[in-house]
Amino acid sequence: MNVLVVIDAAVLTLLLIIGVPVPICFAGAVLVLMLFGDFGSATFLIGAGYGKLSSIVLAAIPLFILAGGIMSHGGIAARLVDLADSFFGRARGGLGIVVIIATAIFGAISGMASSAVAAIGTIMIPRMEERGYDRAYATALVSASAVLALMIPPSASMILYGWVTGTSILACFLAPVIPGLLLCCFLAFWNFVLTRRMPLVMPEKTTARHFGREVMQRTRRAGFGLAMPLIILGFIYGGVTTPTEAAAVAVVYAIPVSIYLYRDINWRETGEVLWRAGQTTGVLMVLIFFAAMLGRVWTLENVPQQILDSFLTVSEDPAVLLLLANLFLMIVGMFMEDVSGILLAAPLLMPVMSLAGVDPVHFSAIVATNLGMGLITPPTAPILYFAALIGKVPLARMLTPTLVFVFLAYLPVVLLTTFIPALSMTLPRLILGLP
Repeated sequence: MNVLVVIDAAVLTLLLIIGVPVPICFAGAVLVLMLFGDFGSATFLIGAGYGKLSSIVLAAIPLFILAGGIMSHGGIAARLVDLADSFFGRARGGLGIVVIIATAIFGAISGMASSAVAAIGTIMIPRMEERGYDRAYATALVSASAVLALMIPPSASMILYGWVTGTSILACFLAPVIPGLLLCCFLAFWNFVLTRRMPLVMPEKTTARHFGREVMQRTRRAGFGLAMPLIILGFIYGGVTTPTEAAAVAVVYAIPVSIYLYRDINWRETGEVLWRAGQTTGVLMVLIFFAAMLGRVWTLENVPQQILDSFLTVSEDPAVLLLLANLFLMIVGMFMEDVSGILLAAPLLMPVMSLAGVDPVHFSAIVATNLGMGLITPPTAPILYFAALIGKVPLARMLTPTLVFVFLAYLPVVLLTTFIPALSMTLPRLILGLP
């Protein structure tokens, strides 16, 4: 491997370890190549970055971010929580189930784990503490559940994966769904185990009539929000729109629902949401720009093939190659958030997956589960740190329940997704007719 590429990878890793913002890390790695490499004119690298940004597929991401922001501030999160609470809130440990379900549904609306933490965490963490849950545990559960946003469509991460690898985005949306539902079951089980000794305050029992009336009222209040992901996915899989057009439909739908029906947000606040969505999108575009430049050089230097060769020196067994790829993704996920992890790792590992006989759609589910686990795995764990800020608890108090979720919920799902392709391929085959 080119010595400069090795130095460049070391610079990128060092910047990530010391906590430099990820877009600046990639920019620093590109700067090293431009200053010390012999790649001709800098126009070559800049063109590589702009070439990637010009894709119409990327327009879906800021639109989904905007739609999620509007619905987050427009009252949808509170209504989802109330609806889930009416079904599960009276059971022991039920509020934990409410968190998992509400976060999964909201993740399907926003497509972003951080949005789910902010929207659901601000509502549920105080409510869980009032009912006897440890605040650090509640915060850890919110952060672990928020990562379901990567797996429940429409997912911004899967849009990026499909764009980077040239895989059908519709198939990538479907691939992680069953692993995501399986993860919900694991999280629910460990929530029940971890809350057995907590001094939980149980709500009073109610009559069947009152229960039915409450469910109907809350379903009616949350109906428009619940319809949003169904409309989006119905348009996409019904062939009415592309994912990018469906994202635009989501914004057009979210604005009148939030402003005129729910009335929890006004036009001035909508402008503030638009500004914040623009900031998030700007940071994301800078990251993609520099990651594309870095990826182009690493591809020219044959880095993916060299990674494959290094894996083959360990073993040529497909099962071992898959374990090594998972280890690679796990390490990447521990230091990067999902977007940068996909931009960096997916192209590098595709030759390994091809040799192991892994379908790119199956690999999308492997990537989603691995990088999702990385979002809450120290040392970087961006979602964990963000949740600690939302929950106002020390990160150290969150580590014990978080590690239980990582090793006893996420890791089993990662391994099952990796070695049982049917978990990720069943829905794409049934709905899209993939071979």
